[in-house]
Amino acid sequence: MAASTNVFTNNETNNWFKACLALNITKEGLANFLVSELQKVHVTVGSSCGNCCIETLIPCPTQPYCSKLKKSYCPFHKSQKPQQCFTCDKVKKNITSNHRYNNPSWRNTDAKKWASDYWEIGKCFLPPDGYSSVLSVQESDFNGVISILLNCTHFQNCLSPSCLSPPPPNKQCPLEMVFFKQEV
Repeated sequence: MAASTNVFTNNETNNWFKACLALNITKEGLANFLVSELQKVHVTVGSSCGNCCIETLIPCPTQPYCSKLKKSYCPFHKSQKPQQCFTCDKVKKNITSNHRYNNPSWRNTDAKKWASDYWEIGKCFLPPDGYSSVLSVQESDFNGVISILLNCTHFQNCLSPSCLSPPPPNKQCPLEMVFFKQEV
């Protein structure tokens, strides 16, 4: 118990608190920008029919979503049979083409809301798991905000290229030198 009373006098702990505050402030600062730009992405991507769920739009098997343990059961598709929907397939194709790696996070999104909610399209650019229940940019974390900026090619036109790609390693920094040697 005595150790926890000195938490705020420890410089390393204070630095972690400052870093946490900086991440939250940065995320909040980017939120309005992200909202307005995702609304533009929503217009560009198009509008779905509003009736299809993502399980019906993705064929089975699709890696990494389908992992058939039994031949007749897919945990991702459950009872949904994949079917064609020209309108939603076009939106799905546009989302994929706007993704830097052509690999959207389909598990995060609700395709039924693509017609009316820009955020559901934005969620396709988030990390693969853990964001399906996040209801807005404001509820997302810093990692989510940065992932959208990096994964959605729309932001190439909004931000400096130096923001979207890391600079070369600083050879004077010992940590970067170790990392750089491992990559080569």
